[in-house]
Amino acid sequence: MVMMNIVRLKYAHSDPLFYYSGLNPIWASNNESIRLLLEGKASIGFVPLTYAAHNCDVLYVVPRFAIYSDGPVISARLFRGGLGSGYAAVSDTSVNAMAVRRLLGIDLKVIDDPYRALRDFGAVLVIGDDALRMVDAGYPYILDVGELWRERVGLPLVYAVMAVTRNYNEEELNVVINTIEKSLDLFEEDPEPVIQYTAGRLGVSRELIRQYFRAIRYRVDDRVISGINEELRTFGINNCLRFLGNKT
Repeated sequence: MVMMNIVRLKYAHSDPLFYYSGLNPIWASNNESIRLLLEGKASIGFVPLTYAAHNCDVLYVVPRFAIYSDGPVISARLFRGGLGSGYAAVSDTSVNAMAVRRLLGIDLKVIDDPYRALRDFGAVLVIGDDALRMVDAGYPYILDVGELWRERVGLPLVYAVMAVTRNYNEEELNVVINTIEKSLDLFEEDPEPVIQYTAGRLGVSRELIRQYFRAIRYRVDDRVISGINEELRTFGINNCLRFLGNKT
């Protein structure tokens, strides 16, 4: 029996990780996810890479799964605004906002309502389910962050990593890893049930989610580790991450 409280990010990209897992994770925003781990309300979960790096003194990274893209991602785009000027970004993004700031050298004002911001700014960085809904509705955009990163950096853009608190239980962690692995295996064998579930939950087309799940990747290899290292270097974040196992 799994005793850990587990955090999953609330966005569509996490559905394949948990749909078949049998786990009962806490659904959390990017900003909430790290707080749940730091406050001891969960022992394991997916958190943005930036937050994991800023809290490397109390967290380990599990180099088995991550949430990343290796090209266009669809769910992180700089959408074209209306008559306003300047740039804005939704408050729940850290990785994508940092990527845009570093690669394009632009300032982003933090906002909460992306739809209102589209009227007030020249462009708005929107992520996650809201971005997918905007894409499905045909909102015009300036750039896709995953595509920009691949063109400029040439490595995967890692959005979130799997992390555990230092007091983790190895047996329980192995159960979680194995159940997530099983969920991914079943998803890869037949993605349509998850596509149908996610499209219905978001109110968008199945074809969009089908394309999206082809863009999002989960399994960590040496190239993903290289991407993590380069990402933190580009962001100017001290890379003190500690990986469980042999990954360095």
